[in-house]
Amino acid sequence: MKFSGTIALTICCICLIFNSCNTVFVQKINTFYSNGNKKEKGKLKNGKKVGHWFIYTDTGWMEKREKWIDGNWIWTITYNEKHEKIEWTDNKGNRKSFKPCGCSH
Repeated sequence: MKFSGTIALTICCICLIFNSCNTVFVQKINTFYSNGNKKEKGKLKNGKKVGHWFIYTDTGWMEKREKWIDGNWIWTITYNEKHEKIEWTDNKGNRKSFKPCGCSH
């Protein structure tokens, strides 16, 4: 079966349009405080937060780690300045506190 040039070109354009609609854009995000210390780090997938996001204080220690799925916040772990886990919260209102040693109350 032979295709004319116009039909082949049309099919090719349809394929390109279809493929571009299914393209996933992943962007790494790093923001900084005016003093040069990192503020937050994470990824956007098609403009929505995904995966783990790390939030830092202006003095440079990691204060929080968050989990995101398709732009929806799932949970957050909060740390003290010694990088000890002190609290965990989730999107269902659950909360768990930890002693400075990392064990739960």
